[in-house]
Amino acid sequence: MSTPVQSVDDFLQVIRRSGLVEEARLMAVVEPWIGHAAAPPEPLLQALEDSGLLTRWQIDQLLKGRYKGFTLGKYRLLRLPRAGGMSSVYLGEHATLHSKAAVKVLPVKRVEQSSYLARFEREARQSARLNHPNIVRTFDLDTAGSIHFIAMEYVDGIDLHAKVKRDGPLPIREVAEYIRQAAIGLQHAHEEGLVHRDIKPANLILDTRGTVKILDLGLALAGGDEDGSLTREHDEKVLGTADYLAPEQATDSHKADRRSDVYSLGCTLYYLLVGKAPFASGKLSERLQSHLHKPPPNLLDQRPDVPIAIAELYFRMLQKHPDGRPQSAQDVADALGAWLASGGGQQAGPRGDGQRRSLPRRAVGGSDAARGAVVRSGPGSGSSGIFPALPAGSAGGSGSLSATPSPSSIGRAQSKPPARAATGSQVPLITIDTGPVAPRPGVARSTSSGGAPASTPADRRSRDMLGLPPTMWIAVGVGVVLAITLAVMLWLKQR
Repeated sequence: MSTPVQSVDDFLQVIRRSGLVEEARLMAVVEPWIGHAAAPPEPLLQALEDSGLLTRWQIDQLLKGRYKGFTLGKYRLLRLPRAGGMSSVYLGEHATLHSKAAVKVLPVKRVEQSSYLARFEREARQSARLNHPNIVRTFDLDTAGSIHFIAMEYVDGIDLHAKVKRDGPLPIREVAEYIRQAAIGLQHAHEEGLVHRDIKPANLILDTRGTVKILDLGLALAGGDEDGSLTREHDEKVLGTADYLAPEQATDSHKADRRSDVYSLGCTLYYLLVGKAPFASGKLSERLQSHLHKPPPNLLDQRPDVPIAIAELYFRMLQKHPDGRPQSAQDVADALGAWLASGGGQQAGPRGDGQRRSLPRRAVGGSDAARGAVVRSGPGSGSSGIFPALPAGSAGGSGSLSATPSPSSIGRAQSKPPARAATGSQVPLITIDTGPVAPRPGVARSTSSGGAPASTPADRRSRDMLGLPPTMWIAVGVGVVLAITLAVMLWLKQR
């Protein structure tokens, strides 16, 4: 068992035994403190860190008397940014190239447990197949004694779970861009035959240049007998993170396909915008049941500023049946890319709490999921929208999602129970707020009927008086003036 150091001399002996620093470089820094009887002072520790000889994490370990475990194979461990029960990820430096790498270590106690080692090694093999800017690359799989580790691309950044915890719910355009990039990376993995099965904010890391990269393929499912038998062999029926688990994956992880990743990405979209997962309440079993049976929570109740197009995409991604979702991650990426390119998020005005109107609800893949659906009315909801349509006749088919909505059409969708069960041509109704929206300078307001200037409250009051708009009143007034003028001229002429 390690013993904490008591003096500078003890500290220097521990550093020498670790082999982390060459003697000459060490002495050049610590010479002023040699012979210091008390515990190493903070100025000495700071000097070791400022000189680049040791990191603060290494110093903390050395002060505890620990001098082993600072190297794994060709890598020197610098710090421990991320630790968990399944694995620990260190920042490492290649001994000869001096390049940074993320070194993922499987805890020794996990080596003999169930399928951990087999899955760890498979993660390395599968990750090494992927070469994409939105996926963290894997360089090496190696062992050092009884320790198994993977060397991966080091990403200087923060995962999106930690970013939301630090900053709160994120701006809409940022979220759209992050999810778009994640979807592009997922599409590449899917094309290589891999289903991630653990997409969540903590597995999406944002680097300092704004690039999102997918982490952790430890639960990835690939085709073939090896992948089909691994979890069955160890009786692991449900794998993944409960808050982001697709319904079919919640019953049997072997049923997961690329559309299951789309569902998890939709849950991630909600988390980034709201600050919590869609079904984050209750015990584990209750959360799984919510994924299976409860409609997705209305995004617009939590973020009224979210454009209707983004809300519609979210509802489609969280359809209970896979056929009701976008059928590929590329569909999601294309939809968000087109929305961003169209200026989405830069033209949305504030949403008012004005009058509501009822619209027929389109079928959206199951009654539970349908209760949370958002419907857009008017010509803008046709097949020319930027969001790709679902296949005709699919469980979630509701036509295409529209392009960036006009301000007058943005509203908060709320479920309204039907007076009686829908049969035949009868369909349940859904209400949408269509309250007044503040005009934006230089941007014409339009109605859902084709782009004519939207009426103001004064227009509506005038129209209510005799059913005539203000322009008609002007025309009538001009006509009366002309008639009076003509009559006066004729009377003068006759005299």
